[in-house]
Amino acid sequence: MGIESFPEIENFQKLPREVIIKGASTHYQETEGASLQGIVINNVGQAIKNIRAQLVIFDKDRVPLLGVSVATEPDHLPQGGIAKFHFQLKEHKEEIKNYFLHANWGFDETD
Repeated sequence: MGIESFPEIENFQKLPREVIIKGASTHYQETEGASLQGIVINNVGQAIKNIRAQLVIFDKDRVPLLGVSVATEPDHLPQGGIAKFHFQLKEHKEEIKNYFLHANWGFDETD
């Protein structure tokens, strides 16, 4: 499901039953390096915890160049909750364009 599908979604029942991760914006500044930020939506039907956004950046031949992860804010979400993440890569010397995002998480059974 592409980001272009989000304006058509009226409620969480129309989203797939999974943890959804989307990159929202990317930019590059020579002094700060490359940056990518986005959101994670919990739609698995249960609270989740220990959420980490995983980023893999590819070169022009789709060979992985870099793999990193960051904790989301917050790192615990109820059903329907939305978290944010932000990657700041000072060593990456161009805008992040060719990448793959994945969310790692665990079920929160403390209720």
